[in-house]
Amino acid sequence: MAKKQNITVIMLILLGGIILSLPYLVQHTGLLMLMALVPLFQLTSIIEKRGIKRGWLLYYSMFFLWNLLSTYWIYKATFAGAVAAILLNSMQMTIVYSASLWFRKRAGKALGYSFLIVAWLAWEHFYYNAEISWPWLTLGNGLATTHKNIQWYEYTGVLGGSLWILVTNIMIFEFTGIVSRVERWVSAAGKSISKPERAPVKRGKTKRELILFILTLIVIHTPFVYSQIMYDRYKERKNGVEVVVLQPNIDPYADKFGGMSQYEQDIKLLEIASRGVTKNTKLIVAPETFTSYVVENMPEKNSTVLIFQDFLRSYPNSSMLFGATTYNFYTENGSSLEQRPNYTARKSGDGTWYDAFNSAIYMDSTGVVDIYHKSKLVVMVEMLPYPKYLPFLSSLSVNLGGISGSLAKQEEREVFESPQNSGLITGAAICYESVFGDFYRDYVLKGANMMRIITNDGWWGDTPGYRQHLRYAQLRAIETRRSIARSANTGISAIIDQRGDIVQQSSWWSEAYLRGELNLNDKITIFVKYGDYIGRVAQFAIFLFLGLALLLVMRIYGRVRQ
Repeated sequence: MAKKQNITVIMLILLGGIILSLPYLVQHTGLLMLMALVPLFQLTSIIEKRGIKRGWLLYYSMFFLWNLLSTYWIYKATFAGAVAAILLNSMQMTIVYSASLWFRKRAGKALGYSFLIVAWLAWEHFYYNAEISWPWLTLGNGLATTHKNIQWYEYTGVLGGSLWILVTNIMIFEFTGIVSRVERWVSAAGKSISKPERAPVKRGKTKRELILFILTLIVIHTPFVYSQIMYDRYKERKNGVEVVVLQPNIDPYADKFGGMSQYEQDIKLLEIASRGVTKNTKLIVAPETFTSYVVENMPEKNSTVLIFQDFLRSYPNSSMLFGATTYNFYTENGSSLEQRPNYTARKSGDGTWYDAFNSAIYMDSTGVVDIYHKSKLVVMVEMLPYPKYLPFLSSLSVNLGGISGSLAKQEEREVFESPQNSGLITGAAICYESVFGDFYRDYVLKGANMMRIITNDGWWGDTPGYRQHLRYAQLRAIETRRSIARSANTGISAIIDQRGDIVQQSSWWSEAYLRGELNLNDKITIFVKYGDYIGRVAQFAIFLFLGLALLLVMRIYGRVRQ
């Protein structure tokens, strides 16, 4: 019997890890998240009944498998980063879950489940705002593959999906008889019985279970049905502008930072643009870090800026957005590190201090109009966390071409207003920034009535990474109800409407342009107005639970002393 139970434990770990991973890997499987945690709960039941010590290792194994299957592709850019992300993210999940079990053991099942919901949501909210963060596997992101079922994200954001997933999994596990069925099948297998034994059930208990079962169905189906109604009824106001999205498909490893000259890359991009841009085109979008060495104090000295400016003279009604590594030199500086302008500032050979940025440059035929600096930086690539306390990390930073280390950033979002097209106000999220919903909404609060996302997803190769990144852009469209023009150097470029539908998209590893009309929208959704209120409420509630936990610890300590 023990051997069969060991097999059951292993099967539950594998089943849980696979079901949790599938929504991040396979299109149209998002609703599996509504039962993906059931194997974890069943595993917990077995561990508690058998008194297995160090059960957290089994929970960690399931979370590790989920992280590994879903985000293994990080190794394409950095093996060490992949190991750290997978191991540490799995450990954080294990700590949150194990803490809820400690609470349940001492405060009861209902409070234990409540603590799990609150703690998990508080952790996800914190993770979106921490300096070291990797919120890629937020539970609510798992529903991105079935975006028609989560149109209500415009009210709640992604953490609304996480809340639905947690509540639904608990109800399915507790109220649908899954536990008793699995236990009977395990018992039957040990006794070599072909069918599970049925224990007598009292009539009152049956009625209660039926009510709970119906309640579970309501909780599962109501958001699903309401979302479909929202999707069918949502109509965009027809006020479209023509956009052209460019995908030059320049290999980030072989060509981007050495194999091709910048001039060759510029000409290649403009050849693609010349096939797509028309006299009616208002916006042209090119990918992240397309060019480098743009000095913000004098951008007109950069050859790419001059070439693009000359191209735009043929299209006076058009403006262009492209990514660049930019530099800001400071004219008045001290001579020591303590006197430098910013902690990210570097010292050039002639003693001048400067900051480096991953930027989006907005320009028209008259030259550079504005520059936005990326603010959500990739840890260990663009940003070294806690540099004052962890200086040794500088030797471990990953160089993905161009400049690495700690880039500077700007504190507030910024939008671009078109000089040629009155009323057209766009935001530009750069790569990783499109993963953070509460951060992304700030572009809309600044007035953006359409969004652009520029990225370079080629670092990950032909893996699930770039497809997941695209799906998260669909979530941003739903949360903000802003159309998106998404340009990827390679990966998938796309035009996304306000319902999160991909209207057009490019193929992987191909030169392409996409031309289409995107409608503007100036209405503010509930999520944009109030932000991640679910996460904030959860963080407040977690302190109440921690206070209760302290009282429980004091009670236990008092009993021990007696």
